[in-house]
Amino acid sequence: MKAQLAPGYYLREAGAIAQLGGLLTEYGHRRALIISGSLSYQAAQAALEATLREHGIVWSVCRYRGECSDEDAARIAEEASRTWDMVVGVGGGKVLDLSKLVASLLNLPLTTIPTLISNCAATTPNVVVYHPDGTAKASRVSLVPPLWTLVDEDVLQRSPAPYFGSGLGDTLAKPYEALVGATSGSLLERAALTMAGLAADGVRMQGADVLRALAQGGSHPYLGSLTDAVLLAGSLVGGIGGDILRGAVAHALHDALTMLPEANAALHGEKVAYGLMVQEVLLQRLPEDIQALRHVLLGLELPVTWSTLTRSPTLPTTSILYALAQRTLKSPLLVNRLPEVDVQQLVDAMRFTEAL
Repeated sequence: MKAQLAPGYYLREAGAIAQLGGLLTEYGHRRALIISGSLSYQAAQAALEATLREHGIVWSVCRYRGECSDEDAARIAEEASRTWDMVVGVGGGKVLDLSKLVASLLNLPLTTIPTLISNCAATTPNVVVYHPDGTAKASRVSLVPPLWTLVDEDVLQRSPAPYFGSGLGDTLAKPYEALVGATSGSLLERAALTMAGLAADGVRMQGADVLRALAQGGSHPYLGSLTDAVLLAGSLVGGIGGDILRGAVAHALHDALTMLPEANAALHGEKVAYGLMVQEVLLQRLPEDIQALRHVLLGLELPVTWSTLTRSPTLPTTSILYALAQRTLKSPLLVNRLPEVDVQQLVDAMRFTEAL
């Protein structure tokens, strides 16, 4: 049994970013290499630079250019001409994954500061790597997982609601996908499934109300709990339960969808939500269970059909559907899982999902 747990320190509170300078100083770090996108950095800049100045930390900002790729990680590592002693990733999922790649290349510890509640990238050792053109390349376990994660509620309160909805969709998928791989019944596997179920239950019961409040510029008593569900609990499912619980058809289809331009505008959790619908149809779940899942996803304003995912009124051509299905079933996430499923069955499931 192998478990991969991160971060070593997780703090969620208003003004959490202000703790960074003190943490760096306490543990002997004086030079921070910050990796962030333009909008992400704007969201955290005032608090971040204030705490670094207060504690006399030297820093430099390297810009994310839109993809988490090996090429971009190599570029940033080469540009890092000074001797840094901490990498700080500030942003959404791809920025934080890119920060993990850079930290590995430079052999430096990593701090993550999420500016969106969109997935569990801030706390998981996993990295989803893309080609420069945006198509999915690989999923890896970083040699340098996040050491500290600072979740600043002041920053997240201002984050766009659709990203939060995406994060809720990604979190809702965790138990459905984990159950596809659960086989051992070990203590850690059962703990991971329990964690996944608790997080998904929170999404079902409170997700739509919290999302609505955030979209209206307000807050909600359960916003903190659902933030923890998205950012931390999701990563602990795979961390505690191991690779076999980390994903199934929903995430494998997400990766395959990156090959299609019409799906490029969809967020990570939106693709996962659509993939989850297809997965449950493929696995021939009870019609009432599929309809219940569909109801929850619609309440979170997430896509449940191809047309709501891509805004295209019809499914793509048969050849494209087969290409999507083939790439999905070849995913490392499905190795030694669902051996009885073939390409035709997956294509049929996509067609059936459109008719629900």
